[in-house]
Amino acid sequence: MKWNWLPSMCTLGNLGLGSVSLLFTIQERYNLALLMILLAAICDVMDGLLARMLHCTSDFGKQLDSLADIISFGLAPTFLILLYRLENMQWLGPVAAIAFLICGALRLARFNLSAPSKGFTGMPITAAGVILSMIALVDERMKPELVVAVMGLLSLLMVSRIPFPSFKKFVNRK
Repeated sequence: MKWNWLPSMCTLGNLGLGSVSLLFTIQERYNLALLMILLAAICDVMDGLLARMLHCTSDFGKQLDSLADIISFGLAPTFLILLYRLENMQWLGPVAAIAFLICGALRLARFNLSAPSKGFTGMPITAAGVILSMIALVDERMKPELVVAVMGLLSLLMVSRIPFPSFKKFVNRK
């Protein structure tokens, strides 16, 4: 039996969970929105792992993964932060959110064009989105200005040339 459809199902799970996170954010159910982002991150890890294990990596899968990632780790975390923590920031919150989305999209596009390597150039959007989402709920006393600063730092890290480790070699055993 062929299992090469399984990685794409995980990617679609990632996309679905990111979309549900947006819905929960709109409904002001912020803890559930965060949970959906964390579950999407698990799906994101699983799709790549399964694609490598089943030897069914493809350009289609890579593009689909990036589209899912921009929703689950770009759009969903920025809406969570904007509506839960930065609602009174006037123009600065939306500008930081747009910058985060743009940097995330640039990071994903650069990754899709790069040759496979042992690590990442720039922080992966999955990590940046999860960190951003976590700070929304972990410390509710964090000042909005500090949240915007963290958002700016994560944005810069995504488009930076700083190498980040990849753990693919540790989990890519036969």
